[in-house]
Amino acid sequence: MAKAWNRRLALAGGAALAAGGYWALKPRQNQPHQKVQLGTLYRGNVAEPESLDPSLVQGQPEEEVLGDLMIGLMDSDVMGRPVPGMATSWQTSPDGLTWTFHLREALWSDGKPVTADDFVFSWQRLLNPATAAFYAYFAYPLKNARPINNGKMPPTALGAHALDARTLQVNLEHPVPHLLQMATHMTMYPQPRHVVSVKDRAWARPGSYVGNGPFLLKEWVPHGHITLEKNPLFYDAANVSLKRVVFFPTDDYSAAVQRLRAGELDFQDRAPPDRIPWIKQNMPGTVQQVPQLITDFISINVRRKPFDDVRVRHAINLVISREAICDRVLRGTDVAAYNLVPPTVANYPGGIAFEFKDRPYQDRLAQARALMQSAGFGPDRPVKTTLMTRATTPGNYRSVAAALQQMLALIHINISILPNDMMMFYDTIQVHDFDLGYAGWQADFDDASSFLELFVTGNGQNWGEYSNRSYDQLLAAAQHEVDIVSRGRKLAAAERILLDDHALAPLYFWTSTNLIRPYLKGMQANPLDFHRSRWISIDEKARARLLT
Repeated sequence: MAKAWNRRLALAGGAALAAGGYWALKPRQNQPHQKVQLGTLYRGNVAEPESLDPSLVQGQPEEEVLGDLMIGLMDSDVMGRPVPGMATSWQTSPDGLTWTFHLREALWSDGKPVTADDFVFSWQRLLNPATAAFYAYFAYPLKNARPINNGKMPPTALGAHALDARTLQVNLEHPVPHLLQMATHMTMYPQPRHVVSVKDRAWARPGSYVGNGPFLLKEWVPHGHITLEKNPLFYDAANVSLKRVVFFPTDDYSAAVQRLRAGELDFQDRAPPDRIPWIKQNMPGTVQQVPQLITDFISINVRRKPFDDVRVRHAINLVISREAICDRVLRGTDVAAYNLVPPTVANYPGGIAFEFKDRPYQDRLAQARALMQSAGFGPDRPVKTTLMTRATTPGNYRSVAAALQQMLALIHINISILPNDMMMFYDTIQVHDFDLGYAGWQADFDDASSFLELFVTGNGQNWGEYSNRSYDQLLAAAQHEVDIVSRGRKLAAAERILLDDHALAPLYFWTSTNLIRPYLKGMQANPLDFHRSRWISIDEKARARLLT
């Protein structure tokens, strides 16, 4: 455990505040003097974003920043719920296959109007196979999206049409009752056609970036920080309190806690479980915990031997003690997972789990060893493999990986742990260059399909290349189901197939460990872990009292 810092913010004095508008941080040894500016939110982000181009992103580090730079048809409120964004109203056809969105008058940050055609352009670009978008599948509910992405139809065949500058018509392959939630997602943001068509991928850089959100991209120092400033042309700028937002990549959660205590961060969305009691005692009112729609699991490359053998995958699931991981390693902050879809997902019957969930561990261990023996493995012929993890820094990822290493050794699977930073980790599993990967998934919207779609054949996020025709057919049938109860049952039946095939090894469902300083207003822990800076304000007097 890292030693707690004793550095605190020092009030520069009333006159200096009035004149300079900043707090002066006492410099740490060998570090330069720092300034904490009034009206500036300092946010810890889980990792360095890979891109800020909505067509090229794939993870939460990008979503956190893009959610401040862009606004889709819908935006997310303080609880992650969809609220009107670029769309002010909409109508749906009786069969649920056609939606018509009416857009507000709004401007890009360069003064050009945001139009319905910008949405059409963005979605066509996302699906164009030349873009090679990891998240292209997200738009598959749109008419002809899949054949476009597979190169069988031109992007212009997409079921999205600008009826006029402020009217967007969307045609779907099947009813999508959660379309408004999907419309908040970063891959569905509009893109400034007049900029992207000229600069292509170079548009998403400081100096070239044009957005329609509450903040502007001003600076990006790789692995240092990203600075955003308030966008005066944002349609709701009058109600945006913050002057700027600074994001820091904080994949070392222990160090982030110390930066939060020192006043260098106002918000950190993850913390080491073993530090939670200390944080509650030393920074009261900072920890906000709620169940989240996030599942951590072992991604299994089913195309590589011996993991192409279901007996080996079954043995892995049997030998993992999820309770030991949650209770002893994670210190009770998360919930043992015996399936993929979190229990709090909306409109899902739940109750799906591995059949061995309630069996004694010793019985499970005996069965796991028998399965490994039948597959040809044992003490004289162990499996030698690797487990990729998401972090190079100390913390729960490494501790959980060490626990998994010990558990799998009980069935003669000897794993070497390969730590990577988050960007490298996902880049590697994206091209299926791994055996086992300690991965995780955060719901894009509150629906079971956000998790289950990951394992559809050919899905861009199907890291282990799992493929089962019956599974694919059930998911497709569920997506065409109008009745929400019947739809949930079909999704649950699909998850049962996934578990019977042991296509993954679920570990635990997250409980948030958002660290939110009490002087922040409008920031609330929520199941989707969405925190748009446009809703946040800072009680500067309270910050001064707390940090001096």
